[in-house]
Amino acid sequence: MSHFKILCQVPSDHGATFTKYKSEKTGLTVVLCDIEAPLVNGYFVLATESFDDFGCPHTLEHLVFLGSEQYPYKGVLDSLANRAIAQGTNAWTDVDHTCYTITTAGSEGFLRLLPIYVDHVLYPTLTESGYYTEVHHINGEGQDAGRYFKGWQNTSDSRLSLRMKRILHPETCGYRSETGGLMERLRELSVEKIRDYHASYYRPDNLCLIITGKVDPAAVLKALEPVEENIISKGPLPPMQRPWVSTGDFPDVEKSSQETVWFADEDESMGTVMIAWNGPRCHEYLEIKALEVLSLYLTDSPVSVLQREFVEIEDPLCTGIEFDDTDHLKSTLRMTASNVPMEEIDEFPDQFFEVLQQLINKQDIDLQRMATIIEKEALKVHDNAETDAHENAAFICIRDFLYGALDGKDLATSVKDIDYLHQLANYTVQDWIQVMKKWYIDQAHITLIGKPSASFAEQMTEEENNRIEKQRTDLGEDKLKELQNRLEKAMAANDVPLPSEILTVFTIPSVSTIDFINVPSARNTTVNAAHNKVQEYINSDAAVDIPLFIQFDHINSSFINVSAHVSACSIPSHLLPYTRLFLKSIFSLPIEREGVLVSYEEVVKELSKDTLEYNADVGTGAGFRELAVFTIKVEVSKYTKAIQWLKNIMWNTQFTVDRLKIVASQILNDVPQAKRDGHGMVSACMRALQYDASKSISAARNILYQSTFLQSVLERLETDPAVVLEDLNNYRQALCHPKNIRVHVAGNILKLEAPCTSFRDFPLLKNEDILAPIPLAQQVLSAAGQCPGQMGVIVALPSIENSFSMHSVKGPHQFNDPNIAPLLVMIELLDTMEGIFWKLIRGQGLAYSCYLAADIESGDISFTIYQSPDAFKAFEQAKRVVDQLAHKEMTINPSAVDGAKSAVIYSMVASEKTMDSAALQSFVCQVLKNMPMSYNRDLLAAVQAVTIEDLYRVLDLYFVPMFNPATSNHVVISTPAKVTDMQKGFEQLGFQITSMTLNEIAESGSQ
Repeated sequence: MSHFKILCQVPSDHGATFTKYKSEKTGLTVVLCDIEAPLVNGYFVLATESFDDFGCPHTLEHLVFLGSEQYPYKGVLDSLANRAIAQGTNAWTDVDHTCYTITTAGSEGFLRLLPIYVDHVLYPTLTESGYYTEVHHINGEGQDAGRYFKGWQNTSDSRLSLRMKRILHPETCGYRSETGGLMERLRELSVEKIRDYHASYYRPDNLCLIITGKVDPAAVLKALEPVEENIISKGPLPPMQRPWVSTGDFPDVEKSSQETVWFADEDESMGTVMIAWNGPRCHEYLEIKALEVLSLYLTDSPVSVLQREFVEIEDPLCTGIEFDDTDHLKSTLRMTASNVPMEEIDEFPDQFFEVLQQLINKQDIDLQRMATIIEKEALKVHDNAETDAHENAAFICIRDFLYGALDGKDLATSVKDIDYLHQLANYTVQDWIQVMKKWYIDQAHITLIGKPSASFAEQMTEEENNRIEKQRTDLGEDKLKELQNRLEKAMAANDVPLPSEILTVFTIPSVSTIDFINVPSARNTTVNAAHNKVQEYINSDAAVDIPLFIQFDHINSSFINVSAHVSACSIPSHLLPYTRLFLKSIFSLPIEREGVLVSYEEVVKELSKDTLEYNADVGTGAGFRELAVFTIKVEVSKYTKAIQWLKNIMWNTQFTVDRLKIVASQILNDVPQAKRDGHGMVSACMRALQYDASKSISAARNILYQSTFLQSVLERLETDPAVVLEDLNNYRQALCHPKNIRVHVAGNILKLEAPCTSFRDFPLLKNEDILAPIPLAQQVLSAAGQCPGQMGVIVALPSIENSFSMHSVKGPHQFNDPNIAPLLVMIELLDTMEGIFWKLIRGQGLAYSCYLAADIESGDISFTIYQSPDAFKAFEQAKRVVDQLAHKEMTINPSAVDGAKSAVIYSMVASEKTMDSAALQSFVCQVLKNMPMSYNRDLLAAVQAVTIEDLYRVLDLYFVPMFNPATSNHVVISTPAKVTDMQKGFEQLGFQITSMTLNEIAESGSQ
């Protein structure tokens, strides 16, 4: 018998109806969000509060996955999740809550896993050995390590955010804390402290199970019956003070102040400005929505006030300016200006407030543009219900659980976004001025100036080297051996084999239980046409012949996506470096329309009014980065306007010297920040080495090349602008020829009045034109990409405190290659949660994560090591694992293979989890891959048929060469202190690793 009662049932504008339950026996809360989708999501939330920087909330999050009272085996939860047609589990820790997540294809596996997951959350093992390997230990070389133990506190964003929290919140307030822990405090943490923290906050009456998707409420409550019985058997818990509601308030800032915050970077050209104010309380929904709309008005486009004053100028004062807020008991409002030139940074805050004050003095609010923003925000509510319903629903429920009334009454008022937007539509100029004055002008604020420092970077490196060296000396050789022995014992204690019967009794649900989104397709041609009602409807619109490739994908959506996928093969090599500038500027240029030049400001305003989204970029999000893709999303009623806009943007925009100077300067100013990202740089360096920038638009736009090229563009715009304008017009002429274009229309096709003939005025193919083939990444590889081997570089990056690496080898290069299915299964077997790499690399603290990826389009398989204290040691361990598997010294477990297959199936379903993504997959499979409509379903069947013999074949074919110097390429990005040791390590294994700077890689790759 269920102990749950319904507290409330709330319909919403977010694509979900919320039903909130609470157990009368245990206090456990459950919220079901009914969403039409093939996936079921679980978000298991606890209100967590910390008043120090030891990092208990986040370290505990990691330890929960090491086993539970009923399932005391490390990794059992993820191993079972893989058999539930999922891809493991995950979690995050915010300053006010911890959330554990699971996503499954269908509900059957989800319901079976639910009680096991809750047992891990409420009753984890929290062993000393688990803490030692996961959180922190000192290894035999005297280095601090642990899967969790990694550097993040000295990045620019982290240092600014932490300092802002320290100033805004008193020591008695948990919002002040660093929930991930500071490095110096983490070294002092203990498992006992984490156990005490768990006892305080991980209680059933402080746990909310949020479930989104199609799931039977009665089945959920039935699945929770053993959970309830177990909780009750533990006896009553002492009374608990509700976190945050009684402790999360804090005094407002009384006096404005300004500080400088230094961060490590060898590039000292650009900094960050952050300004913060106290914001509304969490239940002031109308005021919060007003601030959201006002911030969009000030920053959302090139014609918005702050963009116009600071970004869209010839010498930008920043490359991005945005507002955000925190969903706390009392919110914090923040403005962040990114990439502010150092010579301007100290004056920037005063200039910012001067602009706001001028708006107030002049009563300068454009109500027409404000109305456009409000209308678009209302449309986005409906769009998000189609594209992001699960996460939107989850965050609404999390906020309500943390701060809402216990009886659920606040939930109903929190989901009335459309009502609040309708109220804001009636605001006058004076109303908006009052919002601005109240929150941004009249109250005190905190200003932080984030400045890069090369000397600070050197100081940090020196201090860390000295600390480790002193630690080694103080410990001595005997103690270091003792610590290494302790680590090995802890690893052995953690890795108690999981009884096979636990896995085998957890049967994998049938794929037939998954409800896929059906996407009928049609073409504007009778050649190879489909036989369905959508094709019949397209055929009926035959008043005019439209010689243009168009695929229509029908989904039940309120919106229409019109996109042009354009082959870039015909662009001359010397023009390819313009790609980033061309695509970034194309939607913010003047347009010549019927002989009249429309200013770029008017273009941006009209686009905002007519469209929900617009974008120009390379690739589809599913690869194919040798295509330029222009996309416009509109309401169904504006379909013809979307086509008109696509035509005008691609052919009728006018390049001007002023606009090009502004956009080129913005890109240049973004470069220093991009170069501070270790993960981004390891990928950029590998692309620079493996792709030919003289053939590839994707390679030519690499951020590593842009500094030198765009500096020369800016110089030519001053001295000989006609050359640049001619180059860009030639670029457009080469790119935007109808023979290069394939159009994709996705939405409710049956509601379009003239789906084909609406393109009658679009540039069309002539009789002699032959449609250009789809360009593939494998066709634009460099010599190193075509034939990997003996290529390796290591780069020192002062802005990071750890290391990243990427390793590449040849893989299948045809979309119908029979090795694809076993390759995908082998990848999951190795790096899925609780896969082999997961256990032996992440599980031993050698890296925060590592993952494999197969890119069939490029014929490449990559292995990435992410946030490692020493990427070489993680790579060495991976090599050892692959060698042992290849020589059958390590066996492949059949039950693990079943779990890997389940995880692959999940990833395939997840790629079609929304109507938009299902329509995109239809286009990618049929048009870009030139495979049948059934391609993904056929691959799913092939995955299920994979044998262990198949796995050994692909292991020898692809994975062994990954760790052979003669057949693989390697890039390592590291904190400077670790470069020498890692370089020596790779060289001892026979890999030639050259130490280079980012500039040297850029120079070698662009030649």
